[in-house]
Amino acid sequence: MNRPRILVAVLASLAALVALAGCGLSMPTSGSVHDAGRITAAQPDEGFELDPRPPQQGATPSEIVDGFLEAMLATPLQTTTARKYLSKELATSWNPQQETITYSDKAPARGTGPVTVDLVGANHLDEQGSWLGPVPASQRRLHFSVVREDGQWRISAAPDALVVSESWFESRFVQESLYYFDPTGRILVPTPVFVPRGSQLATALVRGLLRGPGPSVEGVVRTLLPTGVSEGLSVPVSQNGVAEVDLSGDVGQQSQHAIQLMSAQLAWTLRQERSISRIRLTIDGRPVEFSDGGDDFPVNGFAQFDPTGYASNDNLWGLRDGRLVTYDGDRFVAAGGPWGSTAHDVRAVSLSLQAKSVAGVTSDGRSVLVGPVDERGAVRRAPVSGTDLLRPQWDYANRLWLVDRTRDGARVSFLEHGVVTPVRVPGITGQDVRTFLVSRDGSRLVAVIHGQVGDRVVASRLRSDAHAQVTGGTRARVISDPAEGAIRIQALAWHSATAVVALQQLPETALIRILSVDGAAAGFASVTLTVGTPLRTLVGSPVTEDGLYATAVDGRVVDLSGQAMDIATGGTVRAVTYPG
Repeated sequence: MNRPRILVAVLASLAALVALAGCGLSMPTSGSVHDAGRITAAQPDEGFELDPRPPQQGATPSEIVDGFLEAMLATPLQTTTARKYLSKELATSWNPQQETITYSDKAPARGTGPVTVDLVGANHLDEQGSWLGPVPASQRRLHFSVVREDGQWRISAAPDALVVSESWFESRFVQESLYYFDPTGRILVPTPVFVPRGSQLATALVRGLLRGPGPSVEGVVRTLLPTGVSEGLSVPVSQNGVAEVDLSGDVGQQSQHAIQLMSAQLAWTLRQERSISRIRLTIDGRPVEFSDGGDDFPVNGFAQFDPTGYASNDNLWGLRDGRLVTYDGDRFVAAGGPWGSTAHDVRAVSLSLQAKSVAGVTSDGRSVLVGPVDERGAVRRAPVSGTDLLRPQWDYANRLWLVDRTRDGARVSFLEHGVVTPVRVPGITGQDVRTFLVSRDGSRLVAVIHGQVGDRVVASRLRSDAHAQVTGGTRARVISDPAEGAIRIQALAWHSATAVVALQQLPETALIRILSVDGAAAGFASVTLTVGTPLRTLVGSPVTEDGLYATAVDGRVVDLSGQAMDIATGGTVRAVTYPG
């Protein structure tokens, strides 16, 4: 296994077996059966407490290094014993928080000076817990210098890293998100990180926020929380669910607006710890008083900064005979306005987050039609000229993102206020892009890149300035597992704000994989559906409460969210989508 299997993909519940049979779908005859279309954290295997041995008298240099690596597997997590294997000087300077390295296997330590250890299946994370991917091949051999102190061998040089087995890491760390703001301060942007489970979770999350987002995402996100303060901060949680966060140090004078944004970051981040219901914020020990006169605030507030879009529409939409239709919970019905009353020659549609505007790609793939959903206004041709335009994507700022498949490869741009602006995204621009997604917060572009022997899923961060002017994209990183080999990916959809689902269509089998936007979740277990006719697309939303659907080649729309049954279309419905 090349990546940590932190989460488990799930697709069909036991209760849905009857429904599955009724709609022409069947499940594999072996293996576990789970709830449809949901991603849930793997059940933590906390295991037993492990108190590693300190250095033994007369241990050889290789035994000291092996003991040092074993000591890092202490449970509960601590490095006190590991430091006993270090020289007096190194014990005070060694910083295991700088990096985490996981391995699927390792060779025994060998040599006397330096001592080396070879890692197999090594991946690494930065000091914040952000996934960095595989360790470069040249760095998979660790080097340790040793020295004699008081007649015993001790390590005098070692990597500044926590080096642990993959299985140990999976059972003791969980992937959550730190919430920063986009450069305008209008919407929150989640950043996945791995943090320790259990009682350390709240403290680890706030410490991560206070480290700040780092230079690699400059222009993508910003933080209103002061960085580099509150050394040694701890976040206690009372029995009634109140988390105490004290910012101390060079915090500076904070405006009411800044405090509101700081509180929003804390609320969205700490709500992931389910025992927390409210937060009490203090600065240098002085409680912050809020507009309602209270000195704490709920973690479920600040909906206006929702990264999936404030008050976003959660309906399914589609086309029937060229007219816009929407799902009312029972069947697809005609929408009002110019899109619902008149047939349009379009092959795909996209709705703005509040479902106020619709953009449709014409059947020849060369133009885009844009118009309102309600009764007022008309459908007009946008100033877009393309070769083979993919289904566009809307973000929170009402930018319409476009990818045109030209003879020279993909061209990325966005339409805003009637102006098309090109955007260079290294690793996506110029490539053979088959499908793409843009996150509703406008910070990520995920795409399927077609290759000669197989496809890969890549993700780029989109940069902008404080005036919401897009300045470019970061180099795209592969987030699908290279070990999967030569596979073809037919469809892509959002599953949450930080995860997508990818469809690999085999002759009569749909293989669905869930991928984290940072690539860390590429080891998700795959889920297999056997269908009477092949699936064409996946329909998903970053709102976790929304369902996961698929459309079949024969026109059926299949609900994969637990019922796993066809939904009524009242005739063939094409281009089914959520807003965004």
